[in-house]
Amino acid sequence: MSTRRPARRSALVLAPLATFGMLLAGVALPSTAQAASRDGICNDGEFCYYYNSNQAGSVSDFTGSIGDYGAVQPTCYEFRAAGAGKGICVKNNAASVHNRTSKPVTVYYNSDYQGTSQTIPAGGRANLITALKNNNASHNFSLNNQQVAFNFFVGSGYTKVQSAGIVGNLMQESGSSIDPRAAQPGGAGRGIAQWSVGGRWDRYANDNAVWYASQQGQSVWSLNLQLKFITYELNTFSSYGKSTLKAATTIDAAVRAFESKFEICGDCQHATRVRYAQQVYNAYA
Repeated sequence: MSTRRPARRSALVLAPLATFGMLLAGVALPSTAQAASRDGICNDGEFCYYYNSNQAGSVSDFTGSIGDYGAVQPTCYEFRAAGAGKGICVKNNAASVHNRTSKPVTVYYNSDYQGTSQTIPAGGRANLITALKNNNASHNFSLNNQQVAFNFFVGSGYTKVQSAGIVGNLMQESGSSIDPRAAQPGGAGRGIAQWSVGGRWDRYANDNAVWYASQQGQSVWSLNLQLKFITYELNTFSSYGKSTLKAATTIDAAVRAFESKFEICGDCQHATRVRYAQQVYNAYA
């Protein structure tokens, strides 16, 4: 396995950016307000699933987070509008979405906001990625990027301690909001892990974020894409320390494994990374 990766610049602490709103609680059954709003029309302020790609077919509209859609009639959330899919349960049957809310909404592979995820920005339309097309089990309004990242790594097989260690590192690298558009002022770092321009951001063969984004058909500036790229690098290149990270049983050990082998930082400011990681664990574990 290649070990050619050069040491990176000292970690940069960016000014904290505004985070998204607090997590709204998901429920398995609709509230009165939620049920009343579900008329099969994708209105302003709603998050809508479509049975077919490109916002086609029957519609199922929501005004809040749902942790479990249910899988059988008559208790499941179903597609309500006329067209292909009408009456079919939404769970594991949606192909595209339209987010007409003012906040990002994240779709998950598993119930209770777990597993592979895709975040749709406010006002955005999207086809669900391959892993989620007809495999959607929950969605959540207003997760901040810390929690999106934490849930992503837990869903990818890391323990909550290990996931918090990763996220604490990302907060140190790209700001407390974990900004996928973060750019090192006057420097080469880009994205949530501050991959270097001329190296892991856009140059190394089979190991750069721009190349990986083109392979996945997603924007390199997408949070979901960058989270996936981290798991790709960990799974593909042993020198980035997956085995050490997977062996970590404490916050300190998880932070150290990721900072030393994946971030390869100079002045890592380890104590700050540990503090961030502990905050994430306390909030979301």
